[in-house]
Amino acid sequence: MNTKKVLTIIALLAVVVFVFYAVNATPVISDNEWTYIGGMEWYQTYDQGAAVAQETGKPMLVYFWTIWCTYCEKMQTEVFPYPPTKKMLEEDFVRVAIDMDVNKEDTNRFNVQAPPQELFLDESGDIITRIPGYIPEEAFLDVLTQVRALHKSRKKTVITPGIEAKNALTNTNETEHIKEDQPQ
Repeated sequence: MNTKKVLTIIALLAVVVFVFYAVNATPVISDNEWTYIGGMEWYQTYDQGAAVAQETGKPMLVYFWTIWCTYCEKMQTEVFPYPPTKKMLEEDFVRVAIDMDVNKEDTNRFNVQAPPQELFLDESGDIITRIPGYIPEEAFLDVLTQVRALHKSRKKTVITPGIEAKNALTNTNETEHIKEDQPQ
């Protein structure tokens, strides 16, 4: 074999390997019905999720993301697949993933300016809380726990990740230490 053929074969193999790893590393896959994030099925529009939330009485997590967002990728590969988080999301929440570059209607509906953003709503579509930006897995699990407790008690307030979340969870009444006057 001459050198030109060997180099061509090596280049083709490199392209095949690159494409294989690029496709398998993609944290989000979508089809006509679902978006798959963190090993879970997510609805693609607010209206799809709202119908299921009304039917089941579960709160909704509406997650706004883009393919180019580095922190979205961290949410999708580290936070959502975290086993306790994944379990709670699957059992207690209706999940909606809004690709901001594709679904402009829902992005504008909730006035989302930048990804990632997590929006929690009750089954009536009323906002429980809004989390702008990336939130680490333990803090996100704290927020999920609070939202679930607030939804069960039908009490609405602002939830912020971090110290308040941890303090609230150690109290016998999970919502007692959450500040009512925190800015959104």
